[in-house]
Amino acid sequence: MKIGIDLRMADANYGIGRYSMELAKNIIAADAKNKYTLFLRNAKGAENFQGFNKAELVQADFRHYSFAEQTSFAKLLKACDLDLVHFMNFNVPVFYNKPFIATIHDVIHHKLPGNKKRRFLHRLAYKMVISHAAKAAKKIITVSNFSKAEIAQTLKVPPQKISVIYEAAAVIPVSDSDIAEARQKFAITKPYIIFVGVMERKKNIGALARGFDILKEKYGDNLQLVLAGKEDPHYPEVAAQAKSIKYSKDLIFTGIITDKEKYALYKGARAFVSASLYEGFGLPGVEAMAVGTPLVVSNIKVFNEVYDNGAIYFDAQNPQDIAQKINLIVTDEKYRQLVANNAFSRAQYFSWATAAEQTIKTYEACA
Repeated sequence: MKIGIDLRMADANYGIGRYSMELAKNIIAADAKNKYTLFLRNAKGAENFQGFNKAELVQADFRHYSFAEQTSFAKLLKACDLDLVHFMNFNVPVFYNKPFIATIHDVIHHKLPGNKKRRFLHRLAYKMVISHAAKAAKKIITVSNFSKAEIAQTLKVPPQKISVIYEAAAVIPVSDSDIAEARQKFAITKPYIIFVGVMERKKNIGALARGFDILKEKYGDNLQLVLAGKEDPHYPEVAAQAKSIKYSKDLIFTGIITDKEKYALYKGARAFVSASLYEGFGLPGVEAMAVGTPLVVSNIKVFNEVYDNGAIYFDAQNPQDIAQKINLIVTDEKYRQLVANNAFSRAQYFSWATAAEQTIKTYEACA
């Protein structure tokens, strides 16, 4: 088969970008039978994407939700005469009528639309595009059983049309000197806990910060909270809420970090923390588990599914509970080590090579 993969988000250093990059690299490395055409926003920069050398690279600089995506991108795909296209997100041109698979990570914009989908036309475009993708796809791939149930119910598609293929961590080895260098760069002077992700509303960072404030007030001052990731311009209030707490001097905003810095910060942390209200999978937690860092996270269905006993769970709407659970993990060393060991073991369950193998089987089932 001649298979196209939509990698227009592959250069984004988070979420769907990470998923697109790692899955595509592993598919191409594993599959000597099928031929691949990869569609990139900037094909000239493809030398940065190691592992893509066995595929044809095509520039497809069409922004998501744009008129060009719906018209010019559809025309380009048809001109390539592909047997199957895998869209790594639900942004499928509605006029593309040849066989395709779509990865739908979640239905967050149905559940918590936020500022990005506040305007009527944006909401309408989103619902039209995702509904078309779900209905017209030969198969839907998603990243958790939780998301499968949400997609089936929300988008009214039969569950048997949806395949669950888990994401995984792509660990970069780090040394003690790498950890020390990262601590120095970001002025981390105390033991710390870490959140990694884009600072958007669903991450519930305000509640996490309030829990941290209570932790400092109630249990002592010797801890910092590192918030690693970019601020989302759609949600400027998120960082502002965090900075309004009493102990804001012990909040560290790193901005965008490199992969090496990220894994160094994971490994040096007392725990990874997330008070997220909704996720499709929760990749940063799996990355932290893969280097043996225990998790303290919100008690939501998808985290229980993915993290299992590699985490302890709190009520994300209750800052007192957040403070109590974080204190437990950072002060009880024996218990912390137990959860850390569980976390490392659980992380071994997730593999990009396995995800690629399962995805290739999905392609072949659609032949």
